[in-house]
Amino acid sequence: MSKTTFAERLVESMKAAGFTQASLAAAVGMSQSSIWKLTSGAASGSRKTVELAKALHVRPEWLASGELPMNDNESNDLPTVYRQQRPVDPGIYRVDLLDVQVSAGPGVYLSSEFIKTVQAIEFTEEYARSMFGSRPASSIKVITVRGDSMEGTIDPGDYIFVDTSVNHFEGDGIYVFVFGKTIHIKRLQMQKNSLVVLSDNKLYSPWEIDACDEDQFHVLAKVLVKQSAAFKRFA
Repeated sequence: MSKTTFAERLVESMKAAGFTQASLAAAVGMSQSSIWKLTSGAASGSRKTVELAKALHVRPEWLASGELPMNDNESNDLPTVYRQQRPVDPGIYRVDLLDVQVSAGPGVYLSSEFIKTVQAIEFTEEYARSMFGSRPASSIKVITVRGDSMEGTIDPGDYIFVDTSVNHFEGDGIYVFVFGKTIHIKRLQMQKNSLVVLSDNKLYSPWEIDACDEDQFHVLAKVLVKQSAAFKRFA
């Protein structure tokens, strides 16, 4: 059997762990373009091989050179993207991925799926602090954006990291909220006595949430960071 390349081993372990280029980049603090270079073979190795191996739950020696075994204990080892029941290792900051797509467009019908955790991403505590400050991991969630009304700031398919401890309007910013029975991600801004809902894509018109609409309006979270090719901070 011919020896595999670093790129082939990385792609194999990413598939086994359920990682995309974007989610692996987020987990190890690299840009998505750097992960692409590694998976495409444009780069033959990385100074972050140890971090990559830890995130993927493979041995660094295997990832770097193909030295077997792939895992120290393949029967018990689990990838970083996993079912919720897996215990959190010391020094690890776990962020749950929720089974919902939040609309930066006309809206997504609200269902119980918003609170269903399907996967999780693990960060080192140091890296998590650089992204989320002192916020506890239990408050941070990841969801996927659909729709183009926030395009230019948050694009369709982007991941957004949100603070679910924010359940009321606390000042201008980008929020995940329910209006009626649909979930939205929009910029909220207080203007006089009305809360104005703004889309960064100027093809969409602003609209207002008045006092008479308050029973239909519920804040679910505030957007902190988006992840596509790079992170962009909002709060």
